[in-house]
Amino acid sequence: MAGIGFALRGQLRKETYASVLRAYLVAGIIGSGPWLISIASMLFIGVFTQAVGGPEHVATQFLATVTHLMALSLIAGGVIQLLFVRFVADRVFEGKASAVGANIVGALVVTTLGAGVFGTAEAALFFDEQYALRAVFAATFVTLCDVWLLSALLSGMKSYRGLLGVVAGGYLVSVVASLSLARLGLAGYLTGFLLGHALMLVGLLALLLREYPVEGAARFEFLDRKKVFWDLAVTGALFNLAIWVDKFVFWSSPVTSEALVGPVRYSVVYDVPIFVAYLSVVPGMSVFFVRIETDFAESYDAFFRAVREGEPLAEVRRLRDELVVAARAGVYDILRIQGMTAVVLLLVGERLLGFFHIPFFYAYLFRIDVVGVGFQVFLLGLFTILFYLDYRKLVLGLCALFAASNLVLSLVTLRLGPLFYGFGFAVAAALTSLVALSALSRRLDRLEYETFMR
Repeated sequence: MAGIGFALRGQLRKETYASVLRAYLVAGIIGSGPWLISIASMLFIGVFTQAVGGPEHVATQFLATVTHLMALSLIAGGVIQLLFVRFVADRVFEGKASAVGANIVGALVVTTLGAGVFGTAEAALFFDEQYALRAVFAATFVTLCDVWLLSALLSGMKSYRGLLGVVAGGYLVSVVASLSLARLGLAGYLTGFLLGHALMLVGLLALLLREYPVEGAARFEFLDRKKVFWDLAVTGALFNLAIWVDKFVFWSSPVTSEALVGPVRYSVVYDVPIFVAYLSVVPGMSVFFVRIETDFAESYDAFFRAVREGEPLAEVRRLRDELVVAARAGVYDILRIQGMTAVVLLLVGERLLGFFHIPFFYAYLFRIDVVGVGFQVFLLGLFTILFYLDYRKLVLGLCALFAASNLVLSLVTLRLGPLFYGFGFAVAAALTSLVALSALSRRLDRLEYETFMR
């Protein structure tokens, strides 16, 4: 589903510096997703609260609670995201797009009910007698899970300007509302955050239903065993777990974290540099969308259309070569641009931290995290190509490798001491990237054979 990529290609074909810059800028923001804009928004809330002499301890509780909610909602929401995106893609390919809208509503119903049970249970068990905070916590968890589900479908839409406006508008409301309700304490901050995401949820749903109108009542065909691939449910959850497992390791240790409110813990050593490092994903995600979701997607479509329609073998081989070149060029460009970004941030890391009023002693860990985040972006590009080629079980195995290695190496580095913090995540992402790159290279070399023999 490369709708945004093809829309961006329209900007690139204008062949002006302004249009190219606009295409890459929009691709970077869209490709980075809500997590990037949310990180910037939450950092602004922290800096603003400190600047005006507000309750810093409550702001810290808020930022840690939001991080906790995002981690759990991404892992829980990952169970349905990939599964549902593949279901929608298959229905569109079959020419049955009329069924998509009703299934979007059905998926929202399932996600809301499941997230509601989980969020309510956690809030009831861990937040003592703070009834207002319990209610807002559970509602925010449900809303985030719904937002992640709709965000998983955004790459299939061509109205990227509307998408960008909804995301930016939602987080603008979150920032303004959270600061306006700060006098009410943590519940006030979190209510403002909830309002912004509720607005975002409504906006994203409107964009999707405009593309896929609802015909009839909610439908649940995406749960039909004959129409879905359940391994994608495990893959989605494992990938998000792999990204967050090192944070859980440092949150669980009393040496590197402290309890704030309910189940929420905060690692003063680990959290700040890793989340600032995620701001570095923009250049790599720009290339990811423009190259993988345009050049590669077009070559992919041409090759498999030729296979399905019985084109001559010489034509199939020519298109195969174009697909392989596009895949390798996209992977190389992601690695090159993200590598250049990492080098720049390694040089100016202390100044960037100073801009956010973050102490310089975080600079060492920040540099390690920038490298790890860079490999994560590279890995995402490799996973996308493997998903296009339908190597689902391979991606599942790679996600398991990423999660397991990140967990084990993070535990080891925690025992080794502060000089090794962050290396677990960085080495795990690098190791998985190398294994994925080797596996992809072998399969591209055998692409013609495997296409026909599978």
